[in-house]
Amino acid sequence: MKDRIETLDELRALAIGAVMLSHFALAFGSQSIVAFWLNLPDLSVGVDLFFVISGFLIFRNVTDLTQAHSYTRGIATFYARRLTRIVLPAWAIVAALAMAHIEHPASSVTDLWTAAALIANVHWARCEVDARCGDPLATSHFWSLASEAQFYFLAPALLLARGRAALYGVSAAILLLAPVPRPHGSLLWALRPEALLLGAALASQLRRSASWLAKAPPVSTGLAAWWILVASMVASIGIGPFSGLAWTLVAFISAGVVFGRLQGTPIAGSAGEAVRRIGRASFSVYLVHLPLIGIAAESVAPWIGAPAAALGALVAIGAAAMVVEFTIVRPAAQLGRAWSMGFVSNYLPIAGRAAKIGA
Repeated sequence: MKDRIETLDELRALAIGAVMLSHFALAFGSQSIVAFWLNLPDLSVGVDLFFVISGFLIFRNVTDLTQAHSYTRGIATFYARRLTRIVLPAWAIVAALAMAHIEHPASSVTDLWTAAALIANVHWARCEVDARCGDPLATSHFWSLASEAQFYFLAPALLLARGRAALYGVSAAILLLAPVPRPHGSLLWALRPEALLLGAALASQLRRSASWLAKAPPVSTGLAAWWILVASMVASIGIGPFSGLAWTLVAFISAGVVFGRLQGTPIAGSAGEAVRRIGRASFSVYLVHLPLIGIAAESVAPWIGAPAAALGALVAIGAAAMVVEFTIVRPAAQLGRAWSMGFVSNYLPIAGRAAKIGA
């Protein structure tokens, strides 16, 4: 916990808030005028903010681990920690959904196994041409987890591009991808490569203390929220042949927000601590929020009305996220650290082992 970057935790809270609003708009849009108007901005850009943060931390963690150990063992340690922390909680939620009553069980089997296999982005990208997709308010949110997990496999290659080479490589990739249209729900739309690559490039530039970094001003929390709203409007109007350019701009805005908050100061007082707690639990919130929103919209709202159902969903999400955080997510993270340290202890040469582990 002492190694956490507080401003990034605050951005995680902002990102999960935007994603949840987009899903409330999706689920309640036909039942509530407020939810209907929430569909105007594409608040799913919260995912881009998450992806920039993930790309940044992936590069930083891989670099730290490969410097503390050998390249091969550093990469293995990274995979042990990240995949254990991500996969075990995801499997737990998928198992719970599999045991729960689903309205169309036969059509949701593929939803479940693709979520567990971390290829949900490929599955849901085919939904417009493949009738096997089930209830989008149950497991469709696993597409973003799949995209991030797949990016992990680029982790060894990230270290090959250091310094200016990282910027040149990211720039070339973005220039090639930006003109390509990406309709909402398509595979390229789901992968969001620019956001992940920009996060990794930012970490690379910060590591080498690039001179241009000093020229950028810090960004306050309020200004960060404003820019995410701007990004959501860009995404909502960037359709058709210009959709690739729009999502590229969204990635750059998100990267600017992350860099600006890294330069800024955390929110003070109890309000700041509350926001950071939400950010630290954002993965748990992410895992549980969509099924609970779906239940509230499809089963509860017809009985008690959309406003009360939405409020009940918020309460249920908070309670479920706390349970998942303390019983699954945090133990999985501890298991990943223990597993990775056990791997290092067992396979590093005895000479210098203690020094490397201490590093």
